[in-house]
Amino acid sequence: MSLKSDAIVERIRVRLGKIDPANRQVLHTYKCKITSGGKVAKTWMLDLVNVKLYEGNDAAECTLECDDQAFADIADQKLQAKEALEKGLLKVEDNMELALKLMPFIATV
Repeated sequence: MSLKSDAIVERIRVRLGKIDPANRQVLHTYKCKITSGGKVAKTWMLDLVNVKLYEGNDAAECTLECDDQAFADIADQKLQAKEALEKGLLKVEDNMELALKLMPFIATV
């Protein structure tokens, strides 16, 4: 299934390749569940400890569940993460503080 967020994930993958492992600000693991039609369509693991991004459903320190269009809009800076949270388009499980650390990274890819 092709999703709008797939292009964003590829931009994140390219950005990860440019990260200097010795100079990282965020060292956590994230699970990103992308929904379409109210159901989880894809689950991505963003491992900033080992600088990896892959499709999977492993344990993470913070889990985000986001509507496909909203994820693309956040990354393209058409929608603020706070607004997506208020509208129920973005949900955070586990650690909100970690989610807030990640949002600027996603919103600038």
